[in-house]
Amino acid sequence: MSQPTNPAADAALGGMVVAELRLMYGSKFAQAWEGLTPREVKDSWNQKLAGYTEAEARVGLVACLSRDWPPTLPEFMRLCRPWMTPEVAFYEALAGVTARSRGEIGKWPHPAIYWAAVAIGTHNLLNCGYAVLKARWERSFGEELARGQWHAVPTPAPALPAPGATQATKEDAEKALRAMGAGAIMNESGRDPRRGAKRILAEAGKKGGRQYSPTVLAMAKAAMDAYPDTGAQG
Repeated sequence: MSQPTNPAADAALGGMVVAELRLMYGSKFAQAWEGLTPREVKDSWNQKLAGYTEAEARVGLVACLSRDWPPTLPEFMRLCRPWMTPEVAFYEALAGVTARSRGEIGKWPHPAIYWAAVAIGTHNLLNCGYAVLKARWERSFGEELARGQWHAVPTPAPALPAPGATQATKEDAEKALRAMGAGAIMNESGRDPRRGAKRILAEAGKKGGRQYSPTVLAMAKAAMDAYPDTGAQG
């Protein structure tokens, strides 16, 4: 996920990382970049780390503490953003869709992970392991990363209860219909409290009538179930 960056800080980031890696690895780092001047090495790291934050760079440096040999520049970039590794991204997606099944937005390190998850499908992510989905996931995630621009992760839609799992109360039905944009035709004083729901269902049943989303229709039916037919004025 792109973040606002300071050009001056970006220009210094590669130099800071190179200095830290020299301290960690000594001659091993120098051997890896043999044939280039210190200035050329620093410029190369500055260019490739443009757009990275210092916090991300320090994530990469901490990861280097468990490595005996210095990373290549591409390896270090992946250490800074571990979610770029397809398998790590897969488990981030799995955690994200699990959170969304509870009505939460989920934690998504990068929107490409979310849109790759959408392409794979929640059912597949929750029911198939990484070994089964590996090829599909790597392809989908790679395609999303390659886009370069991504829509933000949307807020999850209100979850509907499983059929028969619960009985909606009047308050639940009214709240849900208002959330779906149907509040203007609900709770009209002196009217049948089911009038708004009836109107939605009647409109949806007409040829050429207004088309409502499945969620709105489900909530209208829930409102019908929540209120007994008292014979009030329609």
